[in-house]
Amino acid sequence: MEQYFVKQAITTNNLTIDDQEIFRHAIKVLRHKNGDVIYLVDPAKKLFKATITSVETEEKQFQVDLKLLDWKSTELPIDVTVACSLSKKDKIEWITQKSTELGAKTIIFFSSKYSIMNWKKNVVEKKVARLQEIAKNAAQQSKRRIIPEVIYLNSLKDLVDYKKDTNLVAYEESAKQGEISLLAQTLNQNPKSTLCAFGPEGGFAPDEIDYLNQNDFLSVGLGPRIMRAETAPMYFLSVLSYKYELTVK
Repeated sequence: MEQYFVKQAITTNNLTIDDQEIFRHAIKVLRHKNGDVIYLVDPAKKLFKATITSVETEEKQFQVDLKLLDWKSTELPIDVTVACSLSKKDKIEWITQKSTELGAKTIIFFSSKYSIMNWKKNVVEKKVARLQEIAKNAAQQSKRRIIPEVIYLNSLKDLVDYKKDTNLVAYEESAKQGEISLLAQTLNQNPKSTLCAFGPEGGFAPDEIDYLNQNDFLSVGLGPRIMRAETAPMYFLSVLSYKYELTVK
């Protein structure tokens, strides 16, 4: 079951698809032909079964007949933002891909005191575009109805502009001190949206934690073990999935 995001709202029972990326993947790579089925998601998050009726190779487009589906949404029932300090390139791309698969709605990267990488202004747009493409591909693969937005912030202080109903910062000192209940207590309040900030390989500086705490971010532990920078956000998203999707109400 291949799924693709289309840019136009679908309002008819048939559609000509001239998006070159979709054409290349569906027709050139997977060699779909008349009668084959793919799935489309439009900007309104509507899911359609699309049966290919005609392929025009020269024009690099194909036509489909559409059927609106009422399948249950695959989106998390809570609006989740993960905010991660800059790490190595491969880790950033991995975080983007896996956070998308696990249901994050927004993925923020920011520079902090102990970040081992910093992005120069002239490369930010290109890097964000690359990460946004990774998010789109991961959203299609995991059958999501939205593509998470990828955002870059120059500093940790800018993060307060993106606060949600509940705002958390994963802090290893909290875990070392045995704090294991605050995250569960917070999620038991069933917030509609949440943001959790994660530090780089070297963690957050104490003054950064103080700043976040002063701006209504709660310091929480993620269990008794200290996790790598790229593991912590995946743990958090998995906890949310268990809490809001798998636990019997």
